[in-house]
Amino acid sequence: MAHFITEDFVMHKRVVNLREVDTHKAKDMARELLICINEWGMKNVMTMTVDNAKTNDAAINIIVKELLGIYENSKHFHVRYMAHIINLVVKMGLKHQVYHVKSIHDAVKYIRASPQRIKTFNQAMKDAAVETQRLLCGETPTRWNSTFEFLRSAYDVKDAFLEYSHQDPMFQKSVERILSHSDYEMIKKMMEFLEKFNMKTEKKLCSTKPIFHTYTQEILDIEQHLRKHETNPDFLFMVPDMKEKYDKYWGDYDNISDYVFFATLLDPQCKSKFMKNVFTQMLKAKNKDNKMSVD
Repeated sequence: MAHFITEDFVMHKRVVNLREVDTHKAKDMARELLICINEWGMKNVMTMTVDNAKTNDAAINIIVKELLGIYENSKHFHVRYMAHIINLVVKMGLKHQVYHVKSIHDAVKYIRASPQRIKTFNQAMKDAAVETQRLLCGETPTRWNSTFEFLRSAYDVKDAFLEYSHQDPMFQKSVERILSHSDYEMIKKMMEFLEKFNMKTEKKLCSTKPIFHTYTQEILDIEQHLRKHETNPDFLFMVPDMKEKYDKYWGDYDNISDYVFFATLLDPQCKSKFMKNVFTQMLKAKNKDNKMSVD
């Protein structure tokens, strides 16, 4: 996928090639990418975005040695994929088992295990007067936001679970515990906490317009969201690990491509005053144990 701007300042997005790579070796991946670049006669490759696998990093290092006109010795050539980093940040928090979430996971897994149980649950929804367009969905291990969708779909039909337990006597014997009011309260809080990350992910994946100029604002918004919840007793078990993963990629402005800041400066809504606040906030986070002068 290539993004470029023509002489009349029109933004274009094109799938320039789709090649099969038989191995995950960095040199093989780099070779295929370079062949693609050369076949299209690309002379100025500004940045490249790949997932955060070590082999991808190694492939980038090989590629920059073959390209000309790289800014500041390729320091800012590799731009991290925001949606992927958000995925890593949230998965760090979700690796901790929450018994409220586990309870609803067990309940959904049991119901979805057979067509007859699903049919019975659908009847339980009608009996409980539950009106929703969402159906019970499972989780996809590689996509954190599938957990968000899973929780949201289950929460929307929460009244049907109690009704279902009356219609299926094996349900209470098969799951570890029946969901209570406190479980749904915690699930609601979890959904509200994860909503921010879900919105960011969807915005990055679904946008058809240039949004690179919003990168700085988006990562600061995530940082503030984490800081807001790091003292919340309900999330003390997960936010520190999420913050640690966030800091690995975005906690230090030295780790962020200069192009991100250039794009922000070129946004008429932000200008230099906003960037001053950005760097001040990042410096404070970086030097929170040391006093800082105004300069």
